[in-house]
Amino acid sequence: MYRRWYFMNSAVVSLTDQLGAAKLLPPPPIRPRILVSGACRGIGLRCAEALSARGAELLLCDIDGERLVDVAERLGAAAHFGCDVASEANVGHLTERLSGQFQSLDMLINAAGGGYARTLGMYRMSRALMPALRQGMHKLLVNAPPSGRDADVPAFPYASSRLAFHRLSSALAFEARGAPIHVWIACASRRRLVPVTPDPNAGSWADSCDAGGASDEDIETMARQVASLLDEQKAARRHAG
Repeated sequence: MYRRWYFMNSAVVSLTDQLGAAKLLPPPPIRPRILVSGACRGIGLRCAEALSARGAELLLCDIDGERLVDVAERLGAAAHFGCDVASEANVGHLTERLSGQFQSLDMLINAAGGGYARTLGMYRMSRALMPALRQGMHKLLVNAPPSGRDADVPAFPYASSRLAFHRLSSALAFEARGAPIHVWIACASRRRLVPVTPDPNAGSWADSCDAGGASDEDIETMARQVASLLDEQKAARRHAG
């Protein structure tokens, strides 16, 4: 007969037979913990679906509470939170709830809101949750920009622009450079994940991303690229180790 015991620090199960021979089994895989805002539609929903298929531990948030419950149940999310990212109070409340239940995040995907609400909500969510990202293993921040059409809205037109979105993403990359947290912009219409440089004067990301609308196929392709970031991080850690 085998006796089993668990070493909590190493997370390795040791099996010892009657002759005293020890066998070590590999630790169970660690599921990356990922928060997706705007998880009920568009690129947010597609990313949540792609990451669920990879076995990620999903935390979902959206302003549409009723639909959020359905999406969370379908994808087997660990938790879901109703949140309006345009509201500082809502984001603060979300941060308190998250910190009480979860110690870290591996990835944050900002895909909630439209126009200036997307831009300012992205910045507000990222800054509020940066401490949790610093504690995570993957340290990935992915920002999905507002539609190019949103730049024409009469309220806060600059904040609705892709240039403003890029500059705030660059500011976040600069703030997170010591962690390091890797910041990306998910440009679905070009099917490109663009790494964000901490230097806000290093060039305009807006020039490399089509301002036109993204097709459903574009969004699906972008979601798969976002999910593949986990593989790249794992490969980098294996190479470093």
